[in-house]
Amino acid sequence: DNDNRFEKPKIDDGLLEVVGVTGVVHMGQVQGGLRSGIRIAQGSYFRVTLRKPIPVQVDGEPWIQPPGQMIISAAGPKVHMLKKSKQKQKKTGNTKDSRTESTLADEAGH
Repeated sequence: DNDNRFEKPKIDDGLLEVVGVTGVVHMGQVQGGLRSGIRIAQGSYFRVTLRKPIPVQVDGEPWIQPPGQMIISAAGPKVHMLKKSKQKQKKTGNTKDSRTESTLADEAGH
């Protein structure tokens, strides 16, 4: 791992590490701590163009990725946070009972 193109990986640097393996045996050795993956890229945003289907794995989840462009981002999608309403809801009794009564009245033809 003396590749000067990449910073030393740190858990809190905000950078993603993209690594490759040569096959199933190599992947097992990487997971077992016997070898390292082949470093492909390091950063917070990548655009990868795949010309043919390849097996990929992210956070332990494997799948076959079809040809096309794949974007890898440390930021992830923007998610709007929900905010609790400050308005108190009025308690009007047991709504389950009123729904049941309404359904029974509809079935009885009322």
